[in-house]
Amino acid sequence: MKDKISIREVVKSMGLTTRTLRYYEELGLIEAVQEGRGNRYYTKETLRKLIYLDELKNKGCSLKQIEELMGSKCCNEKRNLLLERIDENNKQMEYLKWQNSKIQEELEIIKKLDMNNVFMEEVELEELFYRRINEKYRIEEDEEVEKVWGNDFYDIREEKIYVMKESNFVIRDYTSYDFALIKNINKDYEICKGKYLVAYSREGLHKQKEVFDKILDYIEKNNLKIISPLYVQNKFRIFCKREKNVLPITKNYIRIEK
Repeated sequence: MKDKISIREVVKSMGLTTRTLRYYEELGLIEAVQEGRGNRYYTKETLRKLIYLDELKNKGCSLKQIEELMGSKCCNEKRNLLLERIDENNKQMEYLKWQNSKIQEELEIIKKLDMNNVFMEEVELEELFYRRINEKYRIEEDEEVEKVWGNDFYDIREEKIYVMKESNFVIRDYTSYDFALIKNINKDYEICKGKYLVAYSREGLHKQKEVFDKILDYIEKNNLKIISPLYVQNKFRIFCKREKNVLPITKNYIRIEK
């Protein structure tokens, strides 16, 4: 290795910009040697620092963490920092996995709905657990932000679910919903595994009456028996160019048997 290397060579070999290198110098992470006509070079020691710095960046370390490792903190602290990075990466991977599952679900629902306002199918659903929230909402309200958003336990990955009593649904009394929220650590509300009639709709909660009528008509026409409350979830939203409005896509499902 040469005793010194020009900034131009570093830029070319490491894919860094001169602006980035100058910023590192301002932070005191590296220093340049100036010679002759203002040409600036890095020593072998500085180059080693740059390679180490680049390694830390590629492992997701922040500049603040890098500053500490190259300054006030002992090199043994690197172990703790890397353990923290693994924990943060695992959380990020978990979130991305959840995000992909939601995207895939949305794509499947869009495909089923196509140009229709309502799509119905009979499917087998797995057991689900929810955390019950003791709140009720009138069907006409369909509030964008429910009180539960201020709940201490709320997580964006949890899904809100509305529950209508079986008796109310059967007599077509579409007045109000109970409210629950997915929370696997508090299994105080269970949706049983079994066969369900599922209806996807482009309408919001306050426009669901026609959808509910179609679900009941389907059940009556096919001589099916209802054995659960009706569950409704807002899955995602779309912007309708024709209506010039954002429309919620809902998933309505009720357990059935012959």
